[in-house]
Amino acid sequence: MSSLPIFCDWLDVTYSPDDAPFPAVNRMLLAAGFDAESSDRVTFTYRHPSTRGVLVFGPSRRSMRVSVSGTICALLRGLGLWHDFLSELSSSPHRVTRVDAALDLPMDGADLVDRMRTKHSSGLVNLTRKAVRTSTFLATRPDDGRETGTWYAGHRQKARFTARVYDKAWEALENRGELMPPTARIEVTAKGGDSGATLRDAAMPAALFWQIAAPALLQAPEDAPVWIPNEDLGWVAPKREFDPAAVLQRRVESFAMLDALAMVADEMGPEGRTYLLSLIRDRLEAPAPTSAGLPAASAA
Repeated sequence: MSSLPIFCDWLDVTYSPDDAPFPAVNRMLLAAGFDAESSDRVTFTYRHPSTRGVLVFGPSRRSMRVSVSGTICALLRGLGLWHDFLSELSSSPHRVTRVDAALDLPMDGADLVDRMRTKHSSGLVNLTRKAVRTSTFLATRPDDGRETGTWYAGHRQKARFTARVYDKAWEALENRGELMPPTARIEVTAKGGDSGATLRDAAMPAALFWQIAAPALLQAPEDAPVWIPNEDLGWVAPKREFDPAAVLQRRVESFAMLDALAMVADEMGPEGRTYLLSLIRDRLEAPAPTSAGLPAASAA
């Protein structure tokens, strides 16, 4: 079991908008034969003629993010550029916000999916100390009538560690028309900037894989490496600047109720709007209600 290759099958890394290694990454990808696309000259999508995968570098939630699909990870490994690429990514303060580690087994994926459903029939599984829900997405193979598909652990849940087991041969045939021998894939995911995953896990993903997969999904070999989470979370997105004056101006300008009240005030005659303003002033100057532990707001 330990001789089977475990590989990185997805990678997301985020950076400060002011310190991202985009020029070096761009230069490396262009030299490797990638083509770049951009509709706004801010977000760049890279594709290679030999694969359908993409690499995207652009803004995301007040940060800059590079997102690398599994096929691009595999391509960079095949070109002998994976570690060089990771080295460039590590050259600026960063956070690894998603890394997938996968293992392909030479067996019928339907068998492994069925095994997971039987083993975790309660609908819960402990990938770590906290249990996550399980779910399945199944279809019937027309060649033999067997149910196959994907078994999920933590799918669409806010968990740091999730997993999926699926019939890789069926997925390749259905989605891309590719023929491959019977193959079952076990794929685990560490996500969120506080998962403890690092670029080292993208370079050498075996320790992270066994940390999540064993023993719930697969028994780890005796020589499986031990995963040590990184406690240095690296760069943290700065807090969004808050301009109260701009917020007030924007909301008042779009407050249609105020226009409606003004029309009612105009029906009172020349002093109508003065009366409306006095009501608004009285409302603003009235003591604000307080909540437990929170001080009352005061006028400037």
